Amino acid sequence: MRRMSVRKVLMLIGLTMTTLAAPAWGQYESKGQGRTCSYSFSYTPIYQFETDLDRGGRFDVSRHYLRLNFVRPINRKLKLGLGLGYDFEKWNFSDLPDVAGASPWDALHRPAVSVPVLYAFADSWTFGITPTIEYSGESGADFGQSLIYGGIVSLAHPFSRNLYLGIGVGVFDQLEETSFFPFIIVNWKINDKFQITNPYRAGPAGPAGLELVYVPTENWELGIGGAYRTYRFRLDDRNLVRNGVGENKFLVGFLRMQRKIGERLTIDLAGGGLFGGDLSIENEDGNEIESDEYDPAPFLALTFGGRF
Repeated sequence: MRRMSVRKVLMLIGLTMTTLAAPAWGQYESKGQGRTCSYSFSYTPIYQFETDLDRGGRFDVSRHYLRLNFVRPINRKLKLGLGLGYDFEKWNFSDLPDVAGASPWDALHRPAVSVPVLYAFADSWTFGITPTIEYSGESGADFGQSLIYGGIVSLAHPFSRNLYLGIGVGVFDQLEETSFFPFIIVNWKINDKFQITNPYRAGPAGPAGLELVYVPTENWELGIGGAYRTYRFRLDDRNLVRNGVGENKFLVGFLRMQRKIGERLTIDLAGGGLFGGDLSIENEDGNEIESDEYDPAPFLALTFGGRF
């Protein structure tokens, strides 16, 4: 199996982010010092077009991502949040050469809960800690064996009116594997039209990576960016690899167009591709037994979001 040599580089410069952090933390980190409760939501349907596997066969994926976030100031320095997320993926495999063409998995579910805690100190520095727990498994997978848990710790500061920077680290127990990754937080307003930021919206690229955003008018926004993604999930006990673990890894590049609807609602249309994709299966002890790479896979996504 060919490994992506860029993986370690991306992790070191902080462009990686797991789906576990999706419910809330990044949005809360980068949003000023408001004193009122705030709510946000988003729903993102995604279609990944059919693509070929190197060893034969092909697949396509339909995804649905739902996010509900809440943050409440406790006092001038402390904020508490709650993030709820649910991801559903329907995988459709065809013409597979192995084991009579049986699909390695079918429907995946990833509900998650996170509790961001943000503390402001010493001239607008913000310390954040976000414990997170997620179920990640195929339909019928054992619940207790499908739990992923861990947390993110971060430190960030507005160095000027136009530059917000931070660093952090995440540690997660991901189904027979412990992951550790550093990352950066950035929101840099270059001028009135351009900014560089982390794409925190749900989708194949987020919350992850970096994005260059262009704002031509008050109601329109264009973005281009990329990220490295990896996620793991438990297979059910009726699978050919009983209680095994599936994993999907890929680089993603995207183009995005956003239209504001009033002051609180937005619609995003995004398109792009997944590159260097790799699917693998491990047994229940965490030993890899099969892997395959897939060709570049185009996708389209639509996000409906709002803040209150």
